Amino acid sequence: MSADQLPASESRLYCFLPLLMGCLVFANSLGGDFVHDDLSAIRYNEDVTSSGGGASDGTGTSKSSIWSNDFWGTALSDVKSHKSYRPLTVLSFRWNYLVGGFNPFGYHVVNVALHGAVIITFARICRHRLQTTLRTSLMSASLFAIHSIHTEAVAGIVGRADILATLFFLLSFSCYHRLMEEGEERVGRQCFRWTSSVVLAWASLTAKEHGIAALPVALLFDVTSTSHVKLVDKRIRRAPYSSPTACWKITQFHRFTGTGIAIIALTLWRVSILNGQLPTFSDQDNPLALSHHFLTRVLSLLYLPAVNMGLLLAPVSLSYDWQTGSIPAIVTWSDGRNAASLLFYISAGLVAVVAFNRTNKIVIWSLLVMTVPMVPCSNLFYAVGFVVAERLLYMPSLGFCLLVGHGLDNLLIISENAGDVNQGMARAGFTHKIKRSSRAEGELCWPRLMRRLIFISTVVTATSLLTKTLVRNEEWSSRKTLFSSGLRAMPNNAKIHYNYANLQRDLGDWDQAMLHYRRAIQLWPSYSSAHNNLGTLLLGRSAGPTTDIERKKLVDEAERHFLQALAVHFRHVHARYNLAVINICYRHNLDKAISLLIDCLSLDAKHKPAEKLLNFLTIDRNRSSPSVQGSHQVNETGSTDKRSDDLHKKTSITMNDLLLILLEN
Repeated sequence: MSADQLPASESRLYCFLPLLMGCLVFANSLGGDFVHDDLSAIRYNEDVTSSGGGASDGTGTSKSSIWSNDFWGTALSDVKSHKSYRPLTVLSFRWNYLVGGFNPFGYHVVNVALHGAVIITFARICRHRLQTTLRTSLMSASLFAIHSIHTEAVAGIVGRADILATLFFLLSFSCYHRLMEEGEERVGRQCFRWTSSVVLAWASLTAKEHGIAALPVALLFDVTSTSHVKLVDKRIRRAPYSSPTACWKITQFHRFTGTGIAIIALTLWRVSILNGQLPTFSDQDNPLALSHHFLTRVLSLLYLPAVNMGLLLAPVSLSYDWQTGSIPAIVTWSDGRNAASLLFYISAGLVAVVAFNRTNKIVIWSLLVMTVPMVPCSNLFYAVGFVVAERLLYMPSLGFCLLVGHGLDNLLIISENAGDVNQGMARAGFTHKIKRSSRAEGELCWPRLMRRLIFISTVVTATSLLTKTLVRNEEWSSRKTLFSSGLRAMPNNAKIHYNYANLQRDLGDWDQAMLHYRRAIQLWPSYSSAHNNLGTLLLGRSAGPTTDIERKKLVDEAERHFLQALAVHFRHVHARYNLAVINICYRHNLDKAISLLIDCLSLDAKHKPAEKLLNFLTIDRNRSSPSVQGSHQVNETGSTDKRSDDLHKKTSITMNDLLLILLEN
């Protein structure tokens, strides 16, 4: 009995088994904490923590801010906004917050459940829409369920944006494909299918930006998989209007036209959200796309798709960040990586030509899903804020997994039919001189060997992926394990050293923190945030028990780092504030400090420490004796603190006094 003739109860395994594998392999991610971008997108995002039931929740936060802010809670009209508009994902975070607060367990459960929904939907599309064999559906969905490249999307809570976008992408394609198959169904049902596809594509787009690929993939699949019909019989053109063929042509024309208009409308709507502003990124975020040398930029960007394919083929070295230093720029034609780029494009081109000529729907769909969703983040239209992002491969990996499953199934079919081919040759008289035993051995030996090799390689690959995924889940469980894994995978990434230094600073290990800040600056000399944070630790050390000479040395070095941060990033608010602190506590130049604090507030009106310190220097200080250089601060309730009043009697402000002011108020 073939795989396609199995009973219905057994054929459900093509959905159940991959679902079980996907849930089990990501079960150890359920105990993870909020890490990396989770903190900014969830814990510190007022769009998530706001619980208003109407126009306002009583705290001034409008419930509709989800629809006017970016993914991180910043207004889309703000020049500092990343323009990442994902209201559907933020809304799902808010529901999680309303149910379980900041308990990360609930967020991880939803991520794993959504991953399971994607697995089932993918398996059903392979089996019922693309008409693959049961074995292809099972292998493709199982590979997708356990692939290690999905760890960031599933184990990292903010990766939910990619999972939601992929789920609605698949549902949109399923509705569109059913519209393609309906033929002469009633117009009302056809309109419902088409409208459902467009609405689900919109939902995919509001989950994450590359959801814009949903309708283009469906339309291109429709065009490429049905265009050959025109070559089958030229009499189609002479068919009367009332014939089924003519109806099919009109329906297809309307389908193409309506879907094309919907694609344009969704694109214009998404562009209008930018408010005429593209997101701005520094060369630290994406040094390859923002390189000033044209040849370097072109060769490096052409190499990135080959890198992504390498991660899908062999996810050995994975990292939560791929920015500065992870992938060195390609500056000359003689760089050996250009050969990898050339091999990738030649291979992809050959597969595409063969697939389109033979109208192989499975391969066509796979290639479209692998390429079209990556166009928005390809740096083709504008520079994006990253070099490589593993979670962005969640959607394209659908096509990769289907290609692998389809290829393995074809190899197994060839091996199964090899015996019949040999028998046919024997009956034709080509093997009449060979002994029967030798013929039997030839018929059974190499097909059996081929099947064994396929089985062994599949088991080894699946075991490796399972192990890697389980390990990566543990690495994503906390900031410490995640940042430590980044150091092992990308030791030349300046941002990873910077993040690890921040972790050590929070843990109280200032020596390790300063070591990695210095390493980050060594790898990326213009790293303004690393300069600033290293300066703050040096400034903090100067406030401790130390000699005057050592204190002066620490303060001078801290000041140099703050000035370097400003030289690289003129609008760096924190560096200006820290320079103001130095001028108050060590240089005793209050006029310059006031000027720096005013600059801070002009750049960021919400900078509370600068606002409080400036209020003290310009208002409270004037209420005290003119000879007093002490420090005083009014707290947020408007009352004064007795210990802060005592500071008026001091002749100068020390670091301890300043810390007392800021911490108490």
